[in-house]
Amino acid sequence: MIYDPSGKFRYSNIGPILAAIIAEKVTGKSWKKLTREYIFEPLRMENSGTNVSDFDIDKILPSLTISSEGRIIERGFYKKDVTMHASGGIISTVNDLAKWLSANIRQDKKLLSKESWKRLHSGSVSQNRKYFSYSRNGYSPGWDIAVYRGDTLLTRFGSYGGIMIHISFMPSVKKGIIAFTNDNRAYLLPHLVADYAYNRMNHYDADSIFQKELKIFKSAFEKENNIDYSSEYLLLPNEEITGKIIGYYKNNSGWPIITITKEKSNYLFKWGALSGKIYSGEKNNLSSRLGPLNRKFRIVNDTLFNGSLVYIKKMD
Repeated sequence: MIYDPSGKFRYSNIGPILAAIIAEKVTGKSWKKLTREYIFEPLRMENSGTNVSDFDIDKILPSLTISSEGRIIERGFYKKDVTMHASGGIISTVNDLAKWLSANIRQDKKLLSKESWKRLHSGSVSQNRKYFSYSRNGYSPGWDIAVYRGDTLLTRFGSYGGIMIHISFMPSVKKGIIAFTNDNRAYLLPHLVADYAYNRMNHYDADSIFQKELKIFKSAFEKENNIDYSSEYLLLPNEEITGKIIGYYKNNSGWPIITITKEKSNYLFKWGALSGKIYSGEKNNLSSRLGPLNRKFRIVNDTLFNGSLVYIKKMD
């Protein structure tokens, strides 16, 4: 980890994960136990959890990767217990999330004191970025602070493997919005819907504003919709090639082992907790869709080049 002395805003997953490590060091409890003890239980969020194994996987909304013809390229829920970390490790329902959002709007004393709520909702670092229709000017411990049409808006967005969720509230009107999509092409849709709702609440010309923002949504949607998935073909069972690449590969720097196997007519690439089908590519490159992560790699003799990481094939 590299220390950045600039003091400038830079979003990453490292902050929440580092905070979880610090909290466990101080309290002796994992972030998962602390979340249940201090948030889920007081707010009676009975359908929220931090382990995939606690849920029926078939009842979790799947991520969808969809082609321009409407064909589902990939679908699934790509999280496992081991990848449920403090920055993207909560499974919940809209009703439970509404309880959390309501607690923020009301500044529920069961969770925090008035002063602590003030600190949670106040910027700890400044930023100057634009995302969709929001002008972001600060970041608090967990909320982006933005301005939308002159009103302060606290937002918490997140995307993973085709799912995008929008959670936000306006302190001035004490109302909030939760919206989501699981179509990878429509990642701006929850924000478009939320804006329409806010504009109706605030008695603005919601329909006119919607038409302007719809153009931004359509442009982003078309860009995703025009990805040519048909140009990628599953690696064919050519034994002269595939027979040589099956096996497991090890990196000397401690990165997870990579395993390549054959399952029926498909070849599978497994990298730690991530796995996906293998596709052929240009210039002898191969690729695999590891859930939310598309990874290109190539194999020369017994050496696998995974980006800048080098793996050597090992014999049993």
